[in-house]
Amino acid sequence: MPSSPAALPAALFDLWRKLAEFPASETDTALTCLQEWIAASIGADNVVWIGAVRVLHDSAAKEDAFLGWRLRDRVALRADPEPYRKQLTQYFDAEHYGKLTPTYYQRSHAAQKEDHVGMDSRATMSGCGCFRAYRIRDRRYLHFATFEKTAHYRRYYLEGGIHDRIMVGFPVTADCESFFLIDRFRDDPLPRLFNLREATLAGDAVRGAPWLHRRLFLGNGLLMADKLLSPMERQILRALLTGVTEKDLALSTGQKATTMHKYVTTLYARYGVKSRQALLALWLAGK
Repeated sequence: MPSSPAALPAALFDLWRKLAEFPASETDTALTCLQEWIAASIGADNVVWIGAVRVLHDSAAKEDAFLGWRLRDRVALRADPEPYRKQLTQYFDAEHYGKLTPTYYQRSHAAQKEDHVGMDSRATMSGCGCFRAYRIRDRRYLHFATFEKTAHYRRYYLEGGIHDRIMVGFPVTADCESFFLIDRFRDDPLPRLFNLREATLAGDAVRGAPWLHRRLFLGNGLLMADKLLSPMERQILRALLTGVTEKDLALSTGQKATTMHKYVTTLYARYGVKSRQALLALWLAGK
């Protein structure tokens, strides 16, 4: 459960104040700031942000292994071990799920369904729509004694070197969820489990910056659609938020002026705006 305002440490208010000072063009830097603060404050080895979108609804979602949700973007504070990265790519590859239909998923992964999805994924997705902060061993989250015997646990926790995890979920819209996976690794001779105070503090840190979650989804294009922006589109978007002219942006990226203008107008259409001022207003809304 989140702490009451009277019980919150002053350091949290300092963090939220610092996050609020980052301009719209530096949302990625603000995320790193939040991740570093959490890691340092509770002794975590890695803090991962994940942007998830709902792609299936109603009966189709109920029949789906991920309850209609798909993981679309992932930003880790620290690099993952090489073998672990290979496993993770499946979660963020739209083609891995064909046309995102339950039938395709069942046909392609019948033997490995539990291995790939896992009890933790279903527990996480079943809570979408409500703020929550869990430790992986919390009984209200899942039955850990059963979970640690599964192939999914061996593949995504043991092989990934993860000893303990806190999961924080923050609903951005009805179809967008912001997740933080906060991990301790096994490389410590005596790895320690997260306690309730640490889980509560991490949850409070994430919950106190709602504008950041919205900006993260805006910045990768997921608040308006299920498709991520390309690296070039992200670069242009960040520049547009700083006031750089199209001419200078074309020169800095090696694009023709006409090509750059096409990029800009396409981005405006993606965000449903007609000017740079209206685009910036999206980032300032709700703050």
